[in-house]
Amino acid sequence: MEGVYEAVVARLSMLGYTVTDADKAGLEYLIHKCEVDILTNINHRELPKGLFYTLVDMVAGQFLFNKKAAGGLEGFDFDAPAKNITEGDVSVTFAGASDGFSSVESRFDALLDRLMHPPDSVLAAFRRLRW
Repeated sequence: MEGVYEAVVARLSMLGYTVTDADKAGLEYLIHKCEVDILTNINHRELPKGLFYTLVDMVAGQFLFNKKAAGGLEGFDFDAPAKNITEGDVSVTFAGASDGFSSVESRFDALLDRLMHPPDSVLAAFRRLRW
């Protein structure tokens, strides 16, 4: 599908990762893998246009998950620098255990999980029955 690679590169940029030439082969592999995963789930031969951004998110999430698992996310800092900052009348509190996630890294992992596993309702809207 045309434009998927460029959209994935842009999505990864939004998530704070800069794609290098060394990433291209892995991204192209994941584009095909995730597309096949979606097509198998919905029983189609071609990806419906309505699932383009679902594919992009799945590829970006899987790519970052694989990079993290292989120790390739050196640029990401998973430690929150502070819990609470107060300056005059302004107070900033970083999210933490109170929001269900105990660390920045666990919030990042939750984001990756949401990217890699789209809601069933999204895929179900395009699903066809198998005989």
